[in-house]
Amino acid sequence: MNKHDKLLSFIYMGVMLAAALYWAISADSWTVPGTVAAVACWVLFTGLGLRAIPPFTSYLVSPGDPQKVAPTGPENGRQQTWIRIVAWVLASRILLLLLAYAFLIINNGYTGGLFETLTETWHLQGIDAASYLGIAERGYVTEGDARFHLVFLPFFPLVMKMVQVFVGDYLVAGFIVSNVCAVAAALFAYELARLDLRREEALRVVKYIFVFPSAFFFFIPMTESLFLLLSLMCLYYVRRKNWLLGCLCGALAGFTRSPGILLAVPVAVEMARDLITSYRLLDKKAFVRRFAAAFICLATISLGLLAYLYVNYLVSGNAFQFSIYQREHWFQRLYLFFDTVRYQTEYAVRTFREGDTRSLLGLWLPNLVCIFAVLILMFQSAKKLHPSYTLYFIVYFAYVVGPTWLLSAPRYFAVAFPLAFAAVLLTPDKRKDVVLTSLAILGSVVYLAVFVAGYPVY
Repeated sequence: MNKHDKLLSFIYMGVMLAAALYWAISADSWTVPGTVAAVACWVLFTGLGLRAIPPFTSYLVSPGDPQKVAPTGPENGRQQTWIRIVAWVLASRILLLLLAYAFLIINNGYTGGLFETLTETWHLQGIDAASYLGIAERGYVTEGDARFHLVFLPFFPLVMKMVQVFVGDYLVAGFIVSNVCAVAAALFAYELARLDLRREEALRVVKYIFVFPSAFFFFIPMTESLFLLLSLMCLYYVRRKNWLLGCLCGALAGFTRSPGILLAVPVAVEMARDLITSYRLLDKKAFVRRFAAAFICLATISLGLLAYLYVNYLVSGNAFQFSIYQREHWFQRLYLFFDTVRYQTEYAVRTFREGDTRSLLGLWLPNLVCIFAVLILMFQSAKKLHPSYTLYFIVYFAYVVGPTWLLSAPRYFAVAFPLAFAAVLLTPDKRKDVVLTSLAILGSVVYLAVFVAGYPVY
């Protein structure tokens, strides 16, 4: 380990130890299961960061041509590959529709036809989809329960509203937007993967994105498909040296979901590597121009979040009104992610002892399994995965797991595209690929079944 890696590792360990000490001092309750789970999460996350540092520093200083786009490798029959991807994704949408309907009939008996029971099957009134549909139809309001819709970002409802002009129905528009974005996301996932991987490996990246247990949220009127598409577009265009277009996609991602601002981390890594190489090769004036271009483009990513704050100001007179609603209505604030694991474990133990299988199987157990599964997956692949993807996952994990009332961990991680890349890198032979794919599909079927059955899956 070189001196730079040692220094970064020392700083990182200092931050993690300080967080652990603060948690230990401020914690007001301790249970053995919760503490053990929190410590295990802390250890895995800390290990992930330490394993990510050497590849990160090596990537930054590795030589590269600042004028040359990332390689794609030879590609014959790209059109046929795209057709294959589109056909596969559309077929998976049809299968989801039929499978969910079958689960509804098994659970409730026959209550109507496939499309008559669409809202009932997908619980659109019990999840965030209803809020997005309300925003698309009526905008943000300041009275009644609908005023809390301000915590949901505007871009997805805005796109639904534009599509509704052509189809005449907000619900139909929501399904169209989500599924078109899912198809487009599959294509961009493939193209992004082809910058580093062979064709068959890139296709497996697409596969793993869509067999993730909560990937059925890509089907319904929720932000997942749009956010995933914009995230992939952001990284793809930045790595292809089209910085402005990539950062504009990042800004739109930040206008879709708040974690979109975190795309600035992998973008900054890619730009930093380019600038380090440029410093060696370009004259002073050319380098200054390139540095200024990088700074302006990177700053562009913040425009999505700033636009959302401005919407808050226009609606309520307070740019941060959404945070007040989150705190007062949902008891939600950002804290330490390993404390989240603590209380999730305590809730899981409590519901198990009380026989509350619905909360256990729909909420607490899936959250915990997902959190530890993704950490283990990323820990194992940290030395092989593209460094900017690993860093993005690290900040994304800390951000989405940190809230003090986490309900939707599997859904949040469905859009964490580095997981699919990690899965491919850890399954180089067919046997491992089949095992991991089978486990993911099994988890998908079970999670969809409990969702349709009305368990608290959000």
